[in-house]
Amino acid sequence: MRDWDFAGQLARTLRISGFLLAFYCFVLLLQPKNPVVWGFLVGTATGMWNAFFLNKRLQALSRGNLLRAKAQLLAGVFLRLLIIMAVLYFVSRTGFANIYAAAAGIFVVPCIFTFGMAGALLKGSGLAGSLKYKSVTTQDSGVRNRE
Repeated sequence: MRDWDFAGQLARTLRISGFLLAFYCFVLLLQPKNPVVWGFLVGTATGMWNAFFLNKRLQALSRGNLLRAKAQLLAGVFLRLLIIMAVLYFVSRTGFANIYAAAAGIFVVPCIFTFGMAGALLKGSGLAGSLKYKSVTTQDSGVRNRE
């Protein structure tokens, strides 16, 4: 089994999320006052911010000792939650973006990462090939019976 390419998967996720941000910006050119699109834009940007800095923290932690790394990881989770709460608070107090769309946008990046990883695991395990239709025949599999 190959090692998990976390950095590569995260780079793919951020690239796909960047395309989504570009799409949201294009839609905002057509409808600049749409609060739902603004919410998705703010939420997806926040999710990308959190994913990027999670990767930076994990890279820094891989070079430290275990006890210090655990404490720093918990501090990073706390900071990410604070960022999410601050963004949602800001969106709720200003009227330019829909808070529900912003909350959903925050979860776009983890969903892209999860579905991409699930696809990579299916592809790597060979299970994806068995999901395609194959006719079952009674041909010799190439193994000969030796007596």
